[in-house]
Amino acid sequence: MKKHNTKRVIKFLNSIDWAFDLNNFERRIIDKEHQPEEHSELAAEININMVYKELTINLYPYFWELDLNQQRAGLLHELVHTLIMDTKTIANDLLNGTAHTMNEIKEKNEEATSKITHLLDCLLQKKLDYARRAYKNYLKKS
Repeated sequence: MKKHNTKRVIKFLNSIDWAFDLNNFERRIIDKEHQPEEHSELAAEININMVYKELTINLYPYFWELDLNQQRAGLLHELVHTLIMDTKTIANDLLNGTAHTMNEIKEKNEEATSKITHLLDCLLQKKLDYARRAYKNYLKKS
């Protein structure tokens, strides 16, 4: 397999991680050799361990077929998963028979909504210059 240059991805994540409260996370980028057969257009996926502050982003071969705009949007999509992770966990728990109270569900939903609201508010008020710069810089030739 041809070795892909993940430096652009790492630089982007290092530059934008504060916006997602991920700046103190141990991070791994894994360039996967094989595309999952059942997901021919899966570009990337994120796995997060909130207890140990670790996150892994898997980049699949399809990721490297995308243009830089699409790669950047895909990475942003994966980062947004970190904001709504707890609501997904609750849904998975419910499917697996683990009950949650209405208050727990409401609290986790409010936390996710607050994180997203804060991020959008900061972006709209132009307070996250470093994040906008990182987003723009992803497209620059390296």
